[in-house]
Amino acid sequence: MRPQYYYEPPRHNWAERLKPLKEPPLGYLVAFIGIILGIYLATRPDPGINQYGPRLLILLIAFPIHELAHALTADRLGDSTPRYYGRITLNPLAQLNFIGSFLMIVVGLGWAYVPINPSALRPNPRSGHMIVAVAGPISNLILAVLCAILWYSIKPAYQILGTPTVAYHTLNILFQFTTINLALFLFNLVPIAPLDGFFVLKGLLPYQLAYQLERIQRYGLLIFLAVFFIAPLLGLPIVNVLIFRPAGLIARALFGLA
Repeated sequence: MRPQYYYEPPRHNWAERLKPLKEPPLGYLVAFIGIILGIYLATRPDPGINQYGPRLLILLIAFPIHELAHALTADRLGDSTPRYYGRITLNPLAQLNFIGSFLMIVVGLGWAYVPINPSALRPNPRSGHMIVAVAGPISNLILAVLCAILWYSIKPAYQILGTPTVAYHTLNILFQFTTINLALFLFNLVPIAPLDGFFVLKGLLPYQLAYQLERIQRYGLLIFLAVFFIAPLLGLPIVNVLIFRPAGLIARALFGLA
């Protein structure tokens, strides 16, 4: 009987194939091209298109800064996990995940993720995790304020040069970038797991209440989906009331817009 030979073609490991994109300098080159694309989209006259420009800029600028804030804080508090996974970086492609990035582009809210080990954090896991958690939203708030300061710094130059079109596009990009950063600040502070606000609240509560809160963490994803995805489908404007509307009001106040 003739021997039977079986050939299995090599499987495509897409994660391994895409890995070079996450490494410098290629990762930074891809991010730079993405930022240029984001600026281009933000200047398009069609509102259905230009909204994606600032979202892309958030994805490539604000998200890496947000996650770097988490990673650096954890690293300073004694947890080497982010450093081990290569998250002490501003390289967007090393910080982003697919689902959070997709939602950021489509609906204007999303997330990335930095692995940490709370048990390694100082001064204790609960307080350390709270400090790490709050570092990310604070970075979004700082970015929003810096955008407003940048606008007030360059606005006189546009008035002197007489370039209203360039001034309009610059204001539009900075204003939308600020609004989304403020929305991310409010979004991340909602005390529902796995958002940062859950761990901030757990760190602030007395131990017994924090323990009770931790018991419902297993249902966090279900609560998260109900609040942010199912409720809007049922006509309940929870996201607009809690996040987008306040973010827009604060952004208009920062830029002095009526």
